[in-house]
Amino acid sequence: MEQIRTYSCLFLLVLMLSCSKSSDKNTLFQLLPSKKTGIDFINRITTSDSVNLLTYEYLYNGGGVGVGHFNKDSLPDLIFTSNMEESKIYLNKGNLQFDDITHKSNINTTKKWCTGVSVIDINGDGLDDIYISVGGMGNKDNFPNLLYINQGDATFVESAKEYGLADKGESIQSIFFDYDLDGDLDMYLLTGGGFENSAIMVRPMVTNGTYRNTDRLYRNDYNEALGHPVYTNVSREAGINFEGFGLGVSVIDANNDTWPDIYVSNDYLSRDLLYINTKDGSFSEEASTYFGHTSHFSMGNDVADINNDGLMDVITLDMLPEQHKRRKLMSGSHSYDMFQMAKKFGYGHQYMRNMVHYNNGNGTFSEIGQLLGIDRTDWSWAPLITDFNNDGNNDIFITNGYGKDITDLDFVKFRQSGAKTFSDPEEIRRSVLDCLVVRPTIEMSNYIFENKGQLNFQKKANDWGLNQKSISNGACYADLDLDGDLELVVNNIDQPAFIYKNNTRELYKNSNYIHISLVGNNFNSQAIGAEVTLYYGGESQKKILQSSRGFQSSVEKDLHFGLGETSQIDSVEIIWPNGDISMQSNVSANQRIEIKHAEVELVEVAKIDKWEPIFAVDSLVAFDHVERDFSDYNIQSLLNHGFSNQGPGLAVGDINADGLQDVFVGGSYGFASTIFVQQKSGGFEKNEIPDSQLYEDLGALFFDANGDGLQDLYVVSGGSERYKGHQAYQDRLYLNDPNNVGTFAKGDLPINNESTSTVAGGDFDSDGDIDLFIGGRVVPGHYPEAPTSYLLENRNGQFVDVTQEVAPSIKNIGMVSSAVWTDFDDDSHLDLVLVGEFMPITIFKGDGIKLKNITAQTSIAETNGLWNSIVAEDFDNDGDIDFVVGNIGLNSALKGTAEHPLRLDYADFDANGFIDPILSVYEEGEYYPLTSLDELTKQLPQLKKYILHYRSYAKSTTKDIMDFLGSQGHSTLESKMMQSSFIQNNGDKGFSVFPLPIEAQFAPVYGILAEDLNFDGLLDLILVGNSYNTEVVYGRYDASIGTVLMNKGGTSFELVDPTLSGFKALGDSKSMVRLDSYNGQSLVLVGKNNGSLDNFSIADSEKQKKIDFQNGERTAAVFLNNGKKRKEENLMGAGYLSQTSNSIIASSVVDSIQFYDENKKLVRTEIPIKN
Repeated sequence: MEQIRTYSCLFLLVLMLSCSKSSDKNTLFQLLPSKKTGIDFINRITTSDSVNLLTYEYLYNGGGVGVGHFNKDSLPDLIFTSNMEESKIYLNKGNLQFDDITHKSNINTTKKWCTGVSVIDINGDGLDDIYISVGGMGNKDNFPNLLYINQGDATFVESAKEYGLADKGESIQSIFFDYDLDGDLDMYLLTGGGFENSAIMVRPMVTNGTYRNTDRLYRNDYNEALGHPVYTNVSREAGINFEGFGLGVSVIDANNDTWPDIYVSNDYLSRDLLYINTKDGSFSEEASTYFGHTSHFSMGNDVADINNDGLMDVITLDMLPEQHKRRKLMSGSHSYDMFQMAKKFGYGHQYMRNMVHYNNGNGTFSEIGQLLGIDRTDWSWAPLITDFNNDGNNDIFITNGYGKDITDLDFVKFRQSGAKTFSDPEEIRRSVLDCLVVRPTIEMSNYIFENKGQLNFQKKANDWGLNQKSISNGACYADLDLDGDLELVVNNIDQPAFIYKNNTRELYKNSNYIHISLVGNNFNSQAIGAEVTLYYGGESQKKILQSSRGFQSSVEKDLHFGLGETSQIDSVEIIWPNGDISMQSNVSANQRIEIKHAEVELVEVAKIDKWEPIFAVDSLVAFDHVERDFSDYNIQSLLNHGFSNQGPGLAVGDINADGLQDVFVGGSYGFASTIFVQQKSGGFEKNEIPDSQLYEDLGALFFDANGDGLQDLYVVSGGSERYKGHQAYQDRLYLNDPNNVGTFAKGDLPINNESTSTVAGGDFDSDGDIDLFIGGRVVPGHYPEAPTSYLLENRNGQFVDVTQEVAPSIKNIGMVSSAVWTDFDDDSHLDLVLVGEFMPITIFKGDGIKLKNITAQTSIAETNGLWNSIVAEDFDNDGDIDFVVGNIGLNSALKGTAEHPLRLDYADFDANGFIDPILSVYEEGEYYPLTSLDELTKQLPQLKKYILHYRSYAKSTTKDIMDFLGSQGHSTLESKMMQSSFIQNNGDKGFSVFPLPIEAQFAPVYGILAEDLNFDGLLDLILVGNSYNTEVVYGRYDASIGTVLMNKGGTSFELVDPTLSGFKALGDSKSMVRLDSYNGQSLVLVGKNNGSLDNFSIADSEKQKKIDFQNGERTAAVFLNNGKKRKEENLMGAGYLSQTSNSIIASSVVDSIQFYDENKKLVRTEIPIKN
């Protein structure tokens, strides 16, 4: 994988050989000078002929810092680890002044390459001990870790061997926790080294524990004779067998079973690991089950609750720069095929950026780092999640920097070409070392993001006084001056450590807090693993006691909670490590309290009545959608996403006129489409459609094509696996045989070998039969040229292409992804609403004869987006039709606004018969291409004569590129909206656009269903999505697990907690329909690309009456018992590649339903029987 090789350029070259100013006290953080604090620690790195990046790749990973109470007073003390000099320990004298007691303490790490530090009471005597990880280069005998046992007077005795912890595994960091829940502290150890096994080459992943860069698990076995624990290495028997280059480790209960699991972030190609506790002393590695993708070069990590929902989220760091220039200087070639090979070898989906894995509470995580805006913080090390401004929300602090800028590709390519001029390995080595000497450092400000609530994070480094440039590695937080806010301590390379005083309490009146210290039992005296939850004023906060956090560091073990304006806490709930629960009520803010397990009164939490979820998993319709291997990127390498994986489509109808709903499920090229026919006895009979495997089937529609009263089937053929104009793009019509109802014969259609996607049916000319709109999705090899869409008029069962006569502008309207026929203005004429990629929400108004594009005259004319789907319903119960539209969402590298749209410039720049699309985003005041120089010149080699270096490309705007290409005839598309949205119909006043809740923006929305899930008369929303067929730099979209939104009236929708909804649609979810089963229960089916069909039943739906639209009925008025009226339409096709059930659910809030024909003439009235 070429992009991987560039980030370890020096490794490849080895293969060839076989003092800051004080900041403002008026900012939230104030950097204190060393003279003030007495802390003069500097982690100096001195390079030489034998100590350099060629001899040790982790030369600039830096040291850690730990917080403890080493002399039994109330003031937090500090220890810093050093790589090449002395680690130092400082006692806190108060008033942020410290004494260096290193020599008095008997701590001596001279000639030890110290990395991580854990401060923990390892022997249960109530004193903080220190465990230091040792790594570095050279002989393994240099690597035994160090354990310093506190003697009670801030002196220590080194006892690692006696305790069984003198591990020689080139360690990075340790974390202590009780994995077997036996009441004492066990230890997980990150190990480095193993570079001889190649950190970057794609090869089968080693999972049998044989490689030395496999982590360790040590079990605490108390030794009665010694009177303290002796640790036993149980790694192999416990299942800790996966190799890795670990840089971060955290403990998290990922599956909410109360047993601690382990998250490990791994550098290089080795992927992140999640060891799930199997409760029998062993672990099962299941990262791919819980996480859709992970960071590539994972550094430090942290686990905490970022949104106060009581669930622990995970942040991991990587090295993607925020600055455009630096990003382009380190972005090389990216091989789609090599990425696929790495996947097959077990390395999963890895992308180079910071990740935030948002805990959904149901055993899944959604990665939302790009949505939060914290994905790009350059070469990053330590993330720390806690509340720095006491507002009750956890903020995020991140350290970064590196000793040498070795990712500059101009330097890399120069060295690679220069090395070829030497034949002697020693000459190559000397040449590389000479270059390294003059390489600049990567010094920059650390990052901090303020949590504003509602998943809104804002950069605050400058505003909060953290703008000093540095190479920062380990970091910790503690209330060093006991004033009720948290100071920051940072270990820097070649620069004094940072001590940041927190001025929150001085600057902000409403910055209340509480500081809680826990005392556990003898074998876990500090109650590691305890959970503390505060409840106040309808809000809550939860923290879990664990000191090892971030990168190679340990934070203060007392738990700090910011409270904002809250002065009284209703209750403090503690779940102790052994499962005991205690509660304290009416606790005042602004104090430090100590709570001892032995002294609390235990409580029993009342059992909560089991909540019946809205959805239950079902399995009535079993179908596996399969895609053959195909790469769109071998045809157009600059594509951001492909078109060969768009299905499957779903359509609901009744093919045998037995009153039971059947369902069509589309196959892909090489695999048959299937009709599942519902049986009166229950279940479905599977019938494959002959010869359908020759096509890529997408949208489908059941309707009466020839007026014989039977449902026929239209199937759209699309995709991109064949060349433009291939006969396999021809759609098909299957006519129901009246002599053998439920069987089909092919009907006639106009020849149209276009790659289309969606079909929608409606009687636009009001002649009593169903006409069709067919949406063109892509011209294979010519993205993003507008494909052909067309209108087929039904003339006595014969379909005629009337596009040119009825609506000529529809023909090349754009890359249509979804369409719906609706009478949005209630004039009795069907209108056509289209959405698509780089299209506005487009309205063609009908007059019964023709369709006219009126989009430019509406208030939604500027809604250009990357739209996937649309449904048309009356969501606000005002009698007219509104829309919900699925977009790409906000969790993406693709950013576009009305002021600065996402841009796509395209033409056949090299005149080779294929279109070259160049995607650009607005950054730093200009538009720049999103792709790398290597990828751009691979597609357009003529640019090499204009752009000779990566540095030149980093400065080149999109306009510069267009000028180089001489592209006067190029075209440009724009996307101004990214959010999936609710479009409210205000009648004569036009439309209003309201983004759906933030959870609906986690991923692209495809399937949309509007159903009254709680039977209150308001239509709620079910959304599914994701998109897996993407380029491999920014990667696939996989954060959606299915979203259920309750309609709260007006324009407001509210997320239903996934643990309460029961709806979990994982994978590349596309289409979605409701189907009424034989027993009256409503099923929701979700079609997944390259996956199994999901089946869900809706709770209590069998108790509700379903009333179907009948032939000739176009609309219905649903009268509710609150006096409101909802409009319903007999839709034929909506959402994404979907045709759902046309029945109306008549719950107890429905008084009556009136059905009307196309002329608004009342056809019938239904009075539902109340249940």
